[in-house]
Amino acid sequence: MRAVSWTFRSRYLHKDDAMLTVPERIARRVLNAQGLRSRFIATRVGRMHVLDSTGSGSLPPIVMLHGLSANSICYAGLLKRMAPHTRRLLAPDMPAHGFSATPAQGLDVESMTTGLSEVLDRVLGETNEPAILVGNSMGGLAAVRYARARPDRVAGLALVSPGGAPEPAAQFAQFLRRFDISTHRQALEFVDAVFADGAGPLRHALAHGIRQRFTHPELRRLLGGLRVDHMLRPEELSGLRMPLLMIWGREERVLPRTHLEFFLRHLPAQAEVEEWPNFGHIGFLEQPEALAARVVDFARVAVTSAKNLARRSTGCGDCATLRASA
Repeated sequence: MRAVSWTFRSRYLHKDDAMLTVPERIARRVLNAQGLRSRFIATRVGRMHVLDSTGSGSLPPIVMLHGLSANSICYAGLLKRMAPHTRRLLAPDMPAHGFSATPAQGLDVESMTTGLSEVLDRVLGETNEPAILVGNSMGGLAAVRYARARPDRVAGLALVSPGGAPEPAAQFAQFLRRFDISTHRQALEFVDAVFADGAGPLRHALAHGIRQRFTHPELRRLLGGLRVDHMLRPEELSGLRMPLLMIWGREERVLPRTHLEFFLRHLPAQAEVEEWPNFGHIGFLEQPEALAARVVDFARVAVTSAKNLARRSTGCGDCATLRASA
């Protein structure tokens, strides 16, 4: 294995990756050395970064879509655990997130959608087979939208604490205020909310990074422009035809319970919904082994027969399986 250079050059401080922490910049170099290569793909909204790796398994490509203010590096634990089971792993950074460029016109819903769609069209066009999309939080909303637009390119959809549920205007405005994080105290409260059982000794360090991201001008621009009509419509969920899995954490404290209820009401009949214990908004960091195994199991079933979805193991012994009802 080639040596990893730890020298920070001025390019790491470019405004396009201003939301990244120093450990994340280091982590990308380590992941690149371990075989998760970085690719940069030109789109109409700017250059976008993708972690791309060839796996050693037989399952179709698995694509990870991150949440608001996060990036592909956050999913390193999942990616490494799924690599032995799939032919390819892909994890893009959305516009103005991670190592992707900030759109010239600024970050908004349109530029987010355009950039991600063009990247997915490009990389999934290369694979020449439908993929399993895994989306967390905002990435769940993005996964649903792409699956609706390109159903032929999606073999299965796994949503982990997905965002995108609509609310009345007053409640929606109140929900968005959760992301108004300008002080260290507010950042600490947010860190406490995203983990099922706290962040331990990393609490203050994580809060520092959270505050850095949520005070970033482009993220503030995106949040300031969000409207209820940007959220999912019931028919966008009910019209999904591919195998579908949704995992929700019992300790979810970022998204209100009404969001889960929206998904339960409108997901299609083939959807499986599981509520996991000891699993918060970013449960992929808390239970990476169990979640990776569950996604791999779901992928196996999705490519063999969607009819078998209701008869297999959940991969989580203490999980409650909920029934989606229209």
